[in-house]
Amino acid sequence: MAEHGGADVSLEDTGENAQEKLQLVACGAGILALLSLSAVGVVNLFPLALAIAFLLVSVGCISLDQAWKSISYRLLLTIACSFGPGAALANTNVSTVIGVTLLKLQVLGRYGFLLSIFLITSALSCMVSNSATVVSLYSVLRGIRVPGLTPEQVMLAMLLGASSAFATPIGYQTNLMVLGRGGYGFGDFVILGGGLTLVVGLCVSGLCLMI
Repeated sequence: MAEHGGADVSLEDTGENAQEKLQLVACGAGILALLSLSAVGVVNLFPLALAIAFLLVSVGCISLDQAWKSISYRLLLTIACSFGPGAALANTNVSTVIGVTLLKLQVLGRYGFLLSIFLITSALSCMVSNSATVVSLYSVLRGIRVPGLTPEQVMLAMLLGASSAFATPIGYQTNLMVLGRGGYGFGDFVILGGGLTLVVGLCVSGLCLMI
């Protein structure tokens, strides 16, 4: 009987290991498919991500309840509402005025122009949400044509700048999380975060030129 019980335990462990391997393979295949297919533009990202989510739920990587809870409805609402400022900038021709002003930065050269876009986007993202920053500036930058630069290079500098809200504690949620805990002040973020923004901007601008 003892041997029989030991065999049952062994079979159960084998089944659990097989299930874990299946989940690991499913996760790896899903991530690989998401990255490769979206990179080559074979299918739209949303239906692909939805299909992979169903796959992960079906093999037991996550439960359906965990999948629903992982959706940030606050973030989705923020993104949806941020389209308003972008449309307002376009409809009131404010985006045109800003675009003409940005075009004057061409005198700085390709590298200087990309660095300026990065720093301007980062500064705006330190005051409003990064999604609102991207939506607002996209309506401006999509119509700008700079000799020697592709639209993709300009957009990449803008996107990375919007994700570099280091210079104020209100730039991002994690900045606020460490503000009180670490005993930091507003000036600490301006000094340290501003320096970090400049360093990242210098690197990003160089990398964008290499694309």
